[in-house]
Amino acid sequence: MEKFAGYGFNKSHSAAYALISYQTAWLKAHYPEFFMAAVLSAEMQNTDKIVTYVDECHAMGLKILPPDVNVGQFNFTVNDSGDIVYGLGAIKGLGEGPIEAIILERLKKSFKSLLDLCQRLDSQLVNRRSLEALIKSGALDNLMEGGPDFVRASLLALLPGSVQAAEQSNRNSASGVEDLFGEIAPEAPTNRPQSSSARVHAWTEQERLRAEKATLGLYLSGHPIEEFLPELSKITRNRLSALRPQRGKQLIAGLLYGFRTMKTKAGDTIAFLTLDDRSARFELSLSARDYEKYRDQLQPDSIILAECTVSSDDYNDGLRGRAKQLMSLLEARKRFAKRLAVRLRADELMPAFCDHLASILRPHCQDVQSDLGRSIASMESKAAESTSGSRGAAAGCRVIIDYQRANSRGCIMLGPSWLVLPTDELIQHLRREFGKDRVELGYIQNISLD
Repeated sequence: MEKFAGYGFNKSHSAAYALISYQTAWLKAHYPEFFMAAVLSAEMQNTDKIVTYVDECHAMGLKILPPDVNVGQFNFTVNDSGDIVYGLGAIKGLGEGPIEAIILERLKKSFKSLLDLCQRLDSQLVNRRSLEALIKSGALDNLMEGGPDFVRASLLALLPGSVQAAEQSNRNSASGVEDLFGEIAPEAPTNRPQSSSARVHAWTEQERLRAEKATLGLYLSGHPIEEFLPELSKITRNRLSALRPQRGKQLIAGLLYGFRTMKTKAGDTIAFLTLDDRSARFELSLSARDYEKYRDQLQPDSIILAECTVSSDDYNDGLRGRAKQLMSLLEARKRFAKRLAVRLRADELMPAFCDHLASILRPHCQDVQSDLGRSIASMESKAAESTSGSRGAAAGCRVIIDYQRANSRGCIMLGPSWLVLPTDELIQHLRREFGKDRVELGYIQNISLD
């Protein structure tokens, strides 16, 4: 290598690269936020590079703020607090023309609401598709009070009415006609169940992250696996960062970050899967036979459980894994979840609560033959029952209500007629109704995928 370097690389090139390397290293060390904003802007249309550089920003301790229609520029910028503001130009479905129109109009005064935004922008230039991209990316979060999941769901619900109201208002202004009933504005949705306004269900965390992935090319406000980490800790022993080489199989779990295939000399196709659990990324190899067996399960961004062997990789000074069995999280729930616990307080329950809970559970039940209201009413006066029983011979997961009143607390175990399939749809519905921290799955011990 030393002999080749003496003639194989031009000295002027070496000097130029050395100078650029020194300059960029100095900028990254002394002005890290400005340097990374410039690097992100330079690779704005390359999603793979953006993902890598965002990870680097997190590793450097730099905060990246979501795009903001009232603050962001076309490129990535740095605000007065030293945080990087996501560039509007990196939002998919939003071209340079709409961004220029937004910035020019914003110079007059900030946008106050979705209706204000729709009225002040040319609908031919900033169309509904562009507005949807702004909402899903989080660029309009500051136009409404509330958490991002409720705000984005509400803004999407308001969008058709806001566009229509803005067009009507602009037509009235152009013709010099005042509307008999005053300004037209869509009714603001609410998450309050007893309001007369249209009720909007806040997005789940997974819906928000999927929308960000679709418009930004990456997960910005979180990671899809974070919501499932407490559940996965009951199935696996270690996070990926804690893996160590050992004899025998280990059960691991992670988000399928990506996979690649390769042809062997024999013409077979083997696969390499990269799992990510936010603590580390780990690559598994999959034999040709197992790849054919599991290839339909290898959906990007799905959560995969893998039983594998882990050994040292002397080539890259790391670890390598060889998968023996794969399973989706839904399959693991169906096979190994033994109870679905819902924690409830009596003073928080709505009238006809029993019927409401029954309507949620019924579509996911194996066999519905009993009246849930009678079951709960008769059991509420009894002492708390043990929750350590087995799942029973029937397929499904037992539902347990951890019920708390002002002066007592007990567990109500629903009968075999209310065994449910613990689908993600059911769990998300229960969490949306009663709270994210009120719903929990319990698993059997010593899980093996065999």
